[in-house]
Amino acid sequence: MNGKKPTIKFNPLRDKDDKVRAAFWDEYADNFVSIRGALSSNSYFKGEVFICDKYLRPAKKGGRFLKLDLWNEVHHTPLIDRIYEYYAELHGVDIAPRLVAEAKKRLKAKGLKVKAVVGDIRKLPYPSNYFEYIYTMGTIEHIPRPIEAMKEIYRVLKPGGRAVVGVPNKYEWFGKSIILDILADTGYKEDGREHSFSWKEITDDLNKCGFRVVAKTGPYFMPWFIRLIDWYLYQRSPKLKYVMAPFVWVCDLLTNSSFLRSHGSLLAPIAEKPKK
Repeated sequence: MNGKKPTIKFNPLRDKDDKVRAAFWDEYADNFVSIRGALSSNSYFKGEVFICDKYLRPAKKGGRFLKLDLWNEVHHTPLIDRIYEYYAELHGVDIAPRLVAEAKKRLKAKGLKVKAVVGDIRKLPYPSNYFEYIYTMGTIEHIPRPIEAMKEIYRVLKPGGRAVVGVPNKYEWFGKSIILDILADTGYKEDGREHSFSWKEITDDLNKCGFRVVAKTGPYFMPWFIRLIDWYLYQRSPKLKYVMAPFVWVCDLLTNSSFLRSHGSLLAPIAEKPKK
């Protein structure tokens, strides 16, 4: 859905060469046409802010915040811009070197002091018990064993700290996971297949890592085909985004239901590391 076919052949869920993995994601990012201004992206952004405000915002400014992946800082939702003032330190990590460099440049231009580094979410370059808050949405499903990233999140999170671990909903009511597999297998989804989870599966995995799931939510409720059409039209011409305005508006209304929000295309469990 980039519009350009990748030259690097790599299966994110099966292949093991981490250098090729980094190059693959850099190429994917280089070819991607930004969807930051799409109406559905704004819905997604509002959902991210809602989650951070409700579950990851300290009573007063302080603490360390880590964001896994810097893709959105270049191509999608400007979450760090919105929550920057909440924390004493903000960190970001991504496996793709050129993407990290571009994210750092953009954040610096906005006057945002974010410690962005190249790293693997399965081997986070931080000491244990370092962060009070960690956020990831739509990232860990792109590695062979997502639980490895969950274990690392647990390791670097302080006791009593909280993490949002957002993943695709396997049972999204409109068959998104099935459609994405078809698009990946036919070459239209250039980043390949991805893992998806039921609420039970993601909760069980987090519990195995030592977490306690304290809440279940999601960023928004929007059928995959509305998101996909809005994405496609915006990438062809930003002016076309208004075609989807009525449909996105209805989805925004439906998102006000906590039940629907927690059964959308992305599941967002709030995981807490117990105090010792």
